[in-house]
Amino acid sequence: MQAPVCPDCFTGTLRGDVTPTGYEEVINGLPTYVTGPEPGVQPRGSVVLITDAFGWKLRNSRALADAYAKRVPRLSKALTTLRLLPTILLFLFRTRQSVAHPRVLSFVTALRAANTTTTSPFLPAPNKIGIAGFCWGGLHAVLLTHDTPRNRIVDGNGGAGQPLIDCAFTAHPSLLSFPGHIEGVVRPLSVANGDDDRYMGREKMGVLVRVLEGKNEVDAGGEVGAGGVEGGGEDKASGPRYEAVVYPGAKHGFAVRGDKADPMQRNRGEQSEDQAVRWFQRWFA
Repeated sequence: MQAPVCPDCFTGTLRGDVTPTGYEEVINGLPTYVTGPEPGVQPRGSVVLITDAFGWKLRNSRALADAYAKRVPRLSKALTTLRLLPTILLFLFRTRQSVAHPRVLSFVTALRAANTTTTSPFLPAPNKIGIAGFCWGGLHAVLLTHDTPRNRIVDGNGGAGQPLIDCAFTAHPSLLSFPGHIEGVVRPLSVANGDDDRYMGREKMGVLVRVLEGKNEVDAGGEVGAGGVEGGGEDKASGPRYEAVVYPGAKHGFAVRGDKADPMQRNRGEQSEDQAVRWFQRWFA
């Protein structure tokens, strides 16, 4: 049975202080908001934003996509997609995992195939692909980090080829199953969450931290730093393959719909944006 969406998924502050700078186009059959870096910047990767219940047209989501595209050096384009319906009942029905995740896979597979076989009309090649998932989108971001046959491009000989994504970031994810969804994580994953999130509270966050910490320990040959998840498992430049950052006082939705008039919520949102930017900078290098 589909778990209920928490009330905070449909609350928060809608931004009127930003004007999106990108454009809309249809990519693999899905209406998509596309934004890019400053002119003259040589792109190296793309971030696909899988949005929360407010969907891809929300100005907040588009502003975040714009920020990623401008702040990550050589980032190609940030794409925010997967149009969602505005009522809870339709949202739950139309976006349940069995319906929505195949759409996510189809979109990202087309993106990766274009990157690996030809120059796409909307993306340069070669290209790194990152996923940023928020609330409902966090489930799909996590699932894409699993090493399963459907999460790889089939090579010319029919064998398992390149993974669909290079890394993922998620803030205040929902609908995750514990510990299974976290135990399956293989691709680099960064998680941002409040210290007592309404949907992923302390107990679940504790499980997530312990599982990712264990993965980092294995990657590091049995050594985990005092910082827990952020202390071990180094395998790309420097830092862990998996990380989880807990933001005290941050409310569910803070990374996208935090109240900009509340200094703490504004700060938490900015910190999570910085976290995501650092993550993509590192894995796109």
